[in-house]
Amino acid sequence: MSYLFKSRSEQTPLTPASSEEQLAKINEVRELLCNLPMEMPKFLSDATIRRFLRARNWSTVQAAKSLKEAASWRRQYKPEKICWTKTSERDHIKYLVYNLENLVLNSEGAQEESVVWMSDFRSTPFSLTQESLHIIQKYYPGLIAVAILTNPPRIFESFWKIVKHFLEPKMNKKVKFVYNNNSESLRIMGDMFDLDKLESTFGGRNTAGLDINKYAEKMRRRDQMRGAWTQANGNTCSS
Repeated sequence: MSYLFKSRSEQTPLTPASSEEQLAKINEVRELLCNLPMEMPKFLSDATIRRFLRARNWSTVQAAKSLKEAASWRRQYKPEKICWTKTSERDHIKYLVYNLENLVLNSEGAQEESVVWMSDFRSTPFSLTQESLHIIQKYYPGLIAVAILTNPPRIFESFWKIVKHFLEPKMNKKVKFVYNNNSESLRIMGDMFDLDKLESTFGGRNTAGLDINKYAEKMRRRDQMRGAWTQANGNTCSS
């Protein structure tokens, strides 16, 4: 299973653009999207458009193209309708998308990538990891700062030389392989996390585990926040 964490490490700003320049580009993207912002007003917020621009090196044409592709995917997948009571960790992709939607909501004001995505190969098949990376880079760009793949089989690194060609250059640079009980891996994780709080599954020293009841209550509260706008658009949580 994959988990998402907020990174405590400082990130380097990706753009030198001023607020005025950013707003001008956002408005230009809106013009390129034609009537799409009226169809999906919540999704196509200034924060979302800024995130796609940042991920596309502030190219308004490329950002608009990516947003149209993401909008098409959202029409079919309907991620805004996924809620805690209807999702299951056994459905890896739906669970991933559910968490990504919540992270987008919590990161609307972020000026840079601020999330670390972690996938443990002992419980997540390679095919699902590959699909997860595709969804992240195509439909949630500008959100993930680092993608950490923990404990992959050694043979996987050979396959990675082929797989990485299917990733965008920015995503490729964000991927890191770490192994439990490896000194270099522990250094990488220690630079990004408080190892006393990081779960032991990912090389940390926290063996307490997750309190599922507290986590479920937290997710239900977040669903209520998201529900304020999903219901306003005639949507409800779906299975």
